Amino acid sequence: MNVSEIMVKDPITSELPTTRQDVLARLVKAKRTGMPVVDGEGKVQGIITRKDLFQNPGEEQIAVIMEWNVPTISPTSPVEKAANIMWSQNVRRLPVVKKGVLVGLVTPSDMLSVIEKKKMKTPVEEFLRDQPVCIYHNTPIRVAATMMNLSKVYAMAVLDEEGKLCGILTDRDLFNVERLEEKISLTTLGISPDEDAWTWEGLRNVMNLYYQEAKIELPTDPVKDLMSKKPITIYKRAPVYEAAKLLRLKDFDQLPVMGTDDRLFGLINDIDLMSAIM
Repeated sequence: MNVSEIMVKDPITSELPTTRQDVLARLVKAKRTGMPVVDGEGKVQGIITRKDLFQNPGEEQIAVIMEWNVPTISPTSPVEKAANIMWSQNVRRLPVVKKGVLVGLVTPSDMLSVIEKKKMKTPVEEFLRDQPVCIYHNTPIRVAATMMNLSKVYAMAVLDEEGKLCGILTDRDLFNVERLEEKISLTTLGISPDEDAWTWEGLRNVMNLYYQEAKIELPTDPVKDLMSKKPITIYKRAPVYEAAKLLRLKDFDQLPVMGTDDRLFGLINDIDLMSAIM
């Protein structure tokens, strides 16, 4: 199977020169968290993500903060090669180029469908790479936000008093727009209030950045008030294709893996599963 068979055709892009406001508006409207950056001829220059924006809140020029010299792949390359690049370099967006010009994009979701179709049965536990970062369910939201921004870990398993999994917390949960007491100024994000293309779901993807730039303090409520309760989990001995299916259908980046004692065993990320295709 070749990359051209699974890639996203005509992905959203940002063209240099561009600014923070333009990128934010595009991400919000398309409900994406990152995209390729191209020049006037459509040639790939790099990738810009919301995390690049988070880490450089005062910089307006995207060329300064974007990731340059990113790996690319040909549409005729086998999917195994794409999987190897994504797994070994921890790449979530792999531009597909023909003579340097962007023709598509490969994401973890596209690759997960390959694992499903092949019904790969290797146990999930064999693909775990990193130990999960956990947080206590009574930790204040402000502390959780600081932990995420300092550690650059944007998904944490939430544990109760008995050390059992009781939820999952992501940066998206922390900045849920439904909890905003202040009125959101769309113009702050470079979006005209009379535009129809933006959605609250898209705005939620960049809410962390909005808080930083608008200097709005997060509440002191405990993590358990914002976390995703009763998270979907998978048993460590389950076949990997079942994990791939859950991640793809639920649009998750990670999935808690449970052990035989019904306690948290690990946290599997979609990128971890790329090694199943290699």
